[in-house]
Amino acid sequence: MTVNSKKDDGAGTDIAQWRPWPEPFPWDSRFNQLLDAMWRPGGPAGFTPGDHFEETDDAFVVELDLPGVAKKDITVDVAGRRVAIHGQRMEKERKGLLRHTTRVTGQFSYELTLPTPVDETAVKASLTGGVLSVHLPKEHAAKATRIAIE
Repeated sequence: MTVNSKKDDGAGTDIAQWRPWPEPFPWDSRFNQLLDAMWRPGGPAGFTPGDHFEETDDAFVVELDLPGVAKKDITVDVAGRRVAIHGQRMEKERKGLLRHTTRVTGQFSYELTLPTPVDETAVKASLTGGVLSVHLPKEHAAKATRIAIE
């Protein structure tokens, strides 16, 4: 409990104001910081890359904007209809004093479930100009075969 009071200025006007907390609602700003960290794209220490997801007649194509991310720092996993892309953008080693940055570093995660299964053996991924392209050919549906009854 905090009591803030003015000193008596000699005129007999000693004013005391009771404040239960030093600031109006200290938990409010801390709670908002916590929520911002939890719901920020990419989580508390990461980012969410820009994406483009396209479907053609024979394949799905996923493109992620990953400037500054090395190939060795990206993993692409495909299992059935599920695609998971994870990685991280590393902070560059600096010699001087960093005065300002808006660049986000840290881990990222991109996952999606495709509408139809893909041919996992034919999936190809490439990283060109800071854009990761993942080409996921659709699995060919089995053709119907008429069976003769004996």
